[in-house]
Amino acid sequence: METLVLSQIAMTAGRRQRISDGRVLATAALLAAMAVAGAGHAAGDMDDQAETDADAGIHSDEAEADLSDGALLSDRLAHRWIPSASFFTMGGVQPRHADMAADIKVKQSDPLLNADGRSVGLPWSIGGTIDIASPVVIDAPGAPRFYSHADVGYTYDVEDPVVTRGDPGNPPVLPPGSTSSIGIQGVGGSVRVESKPLVLSGGVGTVFEFKAFDRGFRFRPTLEWIYGRDTMKNTLGGGESESVGTSCAAPTTCRTVFIKTQTEKGFHSLGPGLELEADVGRAGDFLVGFYGAFRAYYLVGDRTANQKSTGKWFRLDNGQPSTRQDTVFVTRYEREPWHYRFGFGIRILWSPEE
Repeated sequence: METLVLSQIAMTAGRRQRISDGRVLATAALLAAMAVAGAGHAAGDMDDQAETDADAGIHSDEAEADLSDGALLSDRLAHRWIPSASFFTMGGVQPRHADMAADIKVKQSDPLLNADGRSVGLPWSIGGTIDIASPVVIDAPGAPRFYSHADVGYTYDVEDPVVTRGDPGNPPVLPPGSTSSIGIQGVGGSVRVESKPLVLSGGVGTVFEFKAFDRGFRFRPTLEWIYGRDTMKNTLGGGESESVGTSCAAPTTCRTVFIKTQTEKGFHSLGPGLELEADVGRAGDFLVGFYGAFRAYYLVGDRTANQKSTGKWFRLDNGQPSTRQDTVFVTRYEREPWHYRFGFGIRILWSPEE
C-alpha cells in the first residue's frame, strides 16, 4: 500500500516536472520569436532610414547641381562680350551767331550795312549705331562693363536766317514804271545756315545693369564725340542811283550789285552723354531694349567760318559795268560753345539665355 502511494507521488511529480519543462520551453520559444520579430522590424527601420538618407542625398546633390549650373551660367554671362545694334532718332539744339558788313544801304536813310544776329538751330536726325560691351570688369553692384559705340546719322535741317536785313534773295530789279532807287526790290543782306546731312558720332563709357519692376535696366554714362558740317549761305543785294540822289530817270540811271556765295565749316565736339535703357522683350538669342538718350557737347577747335566776297555794280539802262568801285561783303558765322542732342531708340542685343 505504501509502495503504491509512493509510486503515485513519483508519477505526479514527473508529470509536474514535464509540464514545467514544457512551459519553460514554450516561454523560451516565444521570447525567441519576439526577438526575431524585433530584429526584423529594426532591420526594416534601418532600411527605411537608409532609403530616406539616400533620397535626401540625391535631392541634395540635385540642389547642389542646380546651384552649380546657375553659378556657371552667371559666370558665363559675366565673361561674355555683348554686341548690339540700335536705330535712333535725335533732335539737336545749336545756338548760332552771325554778323555781316558791306558798303551798301538797305534804305536811303540807313547807315552802311553792319548787322549781327543770333538764332537756335533745331536739326533732326535718324541713324544707326553699332555697340559693344565688354565682360564684367569688377564684381560690384551694377556689374559694370566697358562700353563703346559708333553712329552714323542723316540730318534734316532748314535754312536758318541767323541774321537778315532788308529783302535779299533774288538779284535786285527796278519795277516797270518806277524812276527812283527807293523802288528797287531785292535790296538787303543775310547770312543763313544749314546743317549738312551726314553726321558721325561715337562714345566710350560704362554700362551698369540692374533689375526693377521685374524688368532689366541698363544705365550708360559715356564720353561722346560728334562731327558735323554746316553750310553758311551769304546773300547781298544793293541798288542806288548813278548820280547824287535817288533818281533812276534819264539822263541818269540806277545801278545794282548782287552777291551770293556759300562756304562750309566742320565742327568737332566732345561732351558727356547719358542713356537709360529698359528691356521690352526677347526674340530667340536676342534681347530688345528701348532707350532714351541725352548728350551735351562742347565744341573744340575753331568755331567760326569767315568769308569775304566781292561784287561788281552794273547799270540798269544798258547792263554795262558801273564806274563805282566793287563792293566787299564780309560775313562771319560762329557756333556757340555748347550744343545738345536728345532722343530715343531701339537696341537689339545678342544675349543667348543658354
